[in-house]
Amino acid sequence: MNHSTRPLHLKYCASAFALVLGLLAAGRAHAQPATTVVPLCVTEFPPYVSADLPDGGSLTAMARRAFAAAGLKVQVLRTPWVRAYALAKSGECLLLSLWRNEERDALFSYSLPVARMQLGLFVRADAKDAPLPADARIAFQRGSYLPPALTEGRYRLNEIIDPRPGAEMLQIGRVDAVFSERASFEYQLAQRPELAAAVRWQAPALEIKTTHMAILKTHPQASTWLELLNREIQQSVRL
Repeated sequence: MNHSTRPLHLKYCASAFALVLGLLAAGRAHAQPATTVVPLCVTEFPPYVSADLPDGGSLTAMARRAFAAAGLKVQVLRTPWVRAYALAKSGECLLLSLWRNEERDALFSYSLPVARMQLGLFVRADAKDAPLPADARIAFQRGSYLPPALTEGRYRLNEIIDPRPGAEMLQIGRVDAVFSERASFEYQLAQRPELAAAVRWQAPALEIKTTHMAILKTHPQASTWLELLNREIQQSVRL
């Protein structure tokens, strides 16, 4: 009797053991925490983003608040723009600030607008309030987006690696204007009072861009993270 029932008994034990293992494995899988760190690629672009500003600048602070509300921490990756964009394209980070275009729209999902940026020209304070000559010399930072108003004319475009010398070049007459985002260039001028009085913004802006936080469309957290960001943006941003 014992001999004939033993295989069935062992079979039941094995099945029960397998069931327990399965439940334990499922429990462990269920207990795995969701992603708790959000990698955020940022580049120096004061006053919006800067390691020298409280909380890393207004946009960085906004992202921190958005994710903190859900118990998530932001890991800030400070890197040059080209590197930040490459990391975002490969899905390795959320990009803090991005202007939209057709190529980018095919890759990224966006938050609501986080800032409204004026792109235009700075000239010498004593310059006439009139359009620049057709052959004016205009400095711009390497890699910058240039609006059609600049690229379709006969302007002599002078590429510079760093925008900071632009105001000096303008002051001494090496260029007739500097192309830049308004708030960013005015922030730089505020750090150098000796130049601020010699340079002014020339209205109107050549173009106005809204900027967004962006994440690769195929990123598994894209919809969740953007929802959190948009909640904070709706509370914090008035464009």
